[in-house]
Amino acid sequence: MDSKYYWDKKIIDWENSMKKGVRVSLVEKLAGYFRKPLLRRMAMATDIVAPFAKDKTVLELGCGSGFFAFGLQERAGTKHITGVDISAQAINRARSITVERGQSTAFTFVEGDALSLPLPAVDVTVGLGFLDYLNLSEVEALFNKMATKYFIFSFSERKFSLLRYIHIIYMLSQHCPKHFYFTKKEVAERIGSGHGKIKFINDKQSSFSCLVHNLPIDI
Repeated sequence: MDSKYYWDKKIIDWENSMKKGVRVSLVEKLAGYFRKPLLRRMAMATDIVAPFAKDKTVLELGCGSGFFAFGLQERAGTKHITGVDISAQAINRARSITVERGQSTAFTFVEGDALSLPLPAVDVTVGLGFLDYLNLSEVEALFNKMATKYFIFSFSERKFSLLRYIHIIYMLSQHCPKHFYFTKKEVAERIGSGHGKIKFINDKQSSFSCLVHNLPIDI
């Protein structure tokens, strides 16, 4: 199973599991009880990016249907957000929401593999969960090709965590084609020294998820 097929089949059900009052499969309903750390991660990333995003251009990699993008635009008043996702299902949904909101000039949603597509020059690049589906060589290639001053990404940290082991079982049960857990050292080495000082952020509420960014903020 390749990544595009996997996410086209799964993304809508996966996203709906984090909404209230929406019907989802039994597996995703159960998994939804363990997804508070993802919402915490999104909230933390928004808090970090929002002060710098007003009237700025943003690129979101692995944007899904635009949960983060729409929330950031509302909070920060961004100039334009480009979202890229490998899933046609997610991109179609994001485009439909954009039309419903009457914001066709504020967003561009692109279907494709971010490692293969030319990435636009932007002020801030965001990828929440995106690095989880790249190997270390692909992480390095991504940071070498990005045309951005600032970035914030999350990754699944390879450390002891009961939720991480539950997550591993879940991913195996879903036949995910690939998913990786990294140490901070591995990520720092692949980002390299060309992006300035990088910072890592963990907290208990985000479980084994870790944020890495180079924005000039202390948190």
